[in-house]
Amino acid sequence: MGRSPILITCSLSAGLVLGQLAIMAVPALAVDLAVILEMDASQIGWLGGIYFAGYAVALPFLAGATNRMDGRIVYVLAALIGAAASFSVALFADGFWWVLGLRFAAGVGFAGIHIVGMKLLADRLSGDAQSRGSAFLTAAFAVGSGCSFLAAGLLSELFGWRAVFVSAGIGSLLSMLGLLVIGPPLAGNEIRSNRWFPDFRVALRDVEVMRYVIAYAGNLWEVFAVRVWFVPFLAFNLAMGKGSNIALSPTTAVGLSVFIAVPLNLAIAEAGVRWGRKRVIFVVSLASVLVCALIGWQAAGPYALVLALLLLHGVTSYGDVGTIAGGVVAASTGETRAAALALFGLIGFTLGFLGPLAVGWSIDLAGGRDEPSAWFWAFMVMALGSVASGAAMAWMPKRR
Repeated sequence: MGRSPILITCSLSAGLVLGQLAIMAVPALAVDLAVILEMDASQIGWLGGIYFAGYAVALPFLAGATNRMDGRIVYVLAALIGAAASFSVALFADGFWWVLGLRFAAGVGFAGIHIVGMKLLADRLSGDAQSRGSAFLTAAFAVGSGCSFLAAGLLSELFGWRAVFVSAGIGSLLSMLGLLVIGPPLAGNEIRSNRWFPDFRVALRDVEVMRYVIAYAGNLWEVFAVRVWFVPFLAFNLAMGKGSNIALSPTTAVGLSVFIAVPLNLAIAEAGVRWGRKRVIFVVSLASVLVCALIGWQAAGPYALVLALLLLHGVTSYGDVGTIAGGVVAASTGETRAAALALFGLIGFTLGFLGPLAVGWSIDLAGGRDEPSAWFWAFMVMALGSVASGAAMAWMPKRR
């Protein structure tokens, strides 16, 4: 007898939340780490994005390994790598390059928790349960990002920045508990092969899969860029002296923006099922471009207005990611799913790495973090992600 879809979805979602406590540790501590490690904007971008580079590099190997062995084994090994990397930052890190290398390793570990977790879920569900489960798991990703910010802000204030990475390592270890209850895959849903790497050609030839891969890449470019730069941007805005009586720290604000997006993410995913994913993703992407333009225009404006726009951007930038994830799962089959999900994560997290870095470069080129016009261009660079997502949905390839 198969396990309950709700139990499977909740178990893997809880593991994802625990396993990604490390993901936003550096963005949450960016202002402090910039002083401790003596970093300029470009180096902040590197350190904020290198986690996603580790994810992208490891993903093809990890996804291919799930075709040769039980995906739960791959998940466990990856979680152990992530835990070791986070503990090492807390215990041994004392310079930019050392932290950079360990954050890369932490991203390798998270690749197994995230994308292997997606495959474990897809192999155990079917039909609408599979689509909704994928959207729920993606919403859990948002919850985990928010928890990462909030935990980092709280723990750093109480115990110092090293405690943030200790908690991240513990979270990676606890993420494995959900594997005890998910059970085996559905008959016919898990495909075995002798390949160590997915055959990306089958995914590259599938127009619908590639549509959602491109949309996801654009989404992560924007989402990770704003997550990495959210705290430094609010710190800049507060320093401009147009603050308000809102007693909300930057780390709490970014955590709040993520949590606000979670129920709306699920609502948008449901709207995609009802009214068409492409149409919904296009509308949300267009809205996100407009919000980015408003934030950049008001970069030095009143804190309350800027904060409200950032909270709105948390919805428009991340709100359609559940719909995108549901789209790639629905467009793939048992034979192509491993390759599709691997390509989905590989290209998505590669752009997730490049987005924060590109924003850092744009800030340095436009005059530095104290220059209002630099932040305008920063948000224009972020908006390129939604431009790509919207274009992917509007793309009408010629039929053969």
